[in-house]
Amino acid sequence: MIKFDYERLYGRMKSNGYNQSSLAREIGISPASLTNKLKGVPFRQDEMLNICKALNIDDKEMATYFFTIKVQKTERKQPA
Repeated sequence: MIKFDYERLYGRMKSNGYNQSSLAREIGISPASLTNKLKGVPFRQDEMLNICKALNIDDKEMATYFFTIKVQKTERKQPA
């Protein structure tokens, strides 16, 4: 399953004075629903558009906030 990295979205929320609860209310969903979406439940198109509107995200930037693939960090064992 593909996981997306929302770190840039979190930063934009913070710089615009939102936390998860206030952004959720702004876009008309419950805070729990937004938390679930940020943990992996897919966003609906209307939710993404409403978030972009609330956070002043340009259409051309939308993909970098919602579709950046999360890269798993793995540690390599050092040979003995």
